[in-house]
Amino acid sequence: MENKDIIGRVAVYLGSKAGNSPLFMETAGKVGSALALNKIGVVYGGTCVGTMNALANGVLDAGGDVTGVIPESFRTFEESHQGLTTLIRVRELPERKQKMEELSQAAIILPGGYGTMDELFEFAVNNQLKLLDRPIYVLNIEGFYAPLRDQIDIMVRHGLLTPELRSMIIFCDTIEQAVVEARAFFEKKK
Repeated sequence: MENKDIIGRVAVYLGSKAGNSPLFMETAGKVGSALALNKIGVVYGGTCVGTMNALANGVLDAGGDVTGVIPESFRTFEESHQGLTTLIRVRELPERKQKMEELSQAAIILPGGYGTMDELFEFAVNNQLKLLDRPIYVLNIEGFYAPLRDQIDIMVRHGLLTPELRSMIIFCDTIEQAVVEARAFFEKKK
């Protein structure tokens, strides 16, 4: 499983649905490709549906390294991607989240639903509890996450979240910005 060519791994959290804009699928594919071209390995939820499929295919089409982590309980409504570099099966969803955190050194968040929000905030809470110390790059495509950024800033203004914890969530308006930030983080860790 260890690929000596990659400089680090990011957990990418995104939707199991395509959404109602072609931009979501296109963005996921471009993120996968950009990460692969920058020698950054990808860890994601392991399915071949929605934007998750576009991400994995983007990585693979660019010759990159992609690890999928899929719960056995998902067999009935989501299929695992069969072309991945590595596919890891776990029993349940909490194990998936834990394994994705173990395998990655940073996270990138793309548009998604409840599951994506759950993963973003679990990653952030684990940083808060000092179980992790990893940056979270939120890709704010066409303002998708602008209301979330505003809400987090409101939490800081009201003293419910420290500026230090706020700084671990980096909102990026372009794919290039997210990938450059992640690459710089990995190169600094060398």
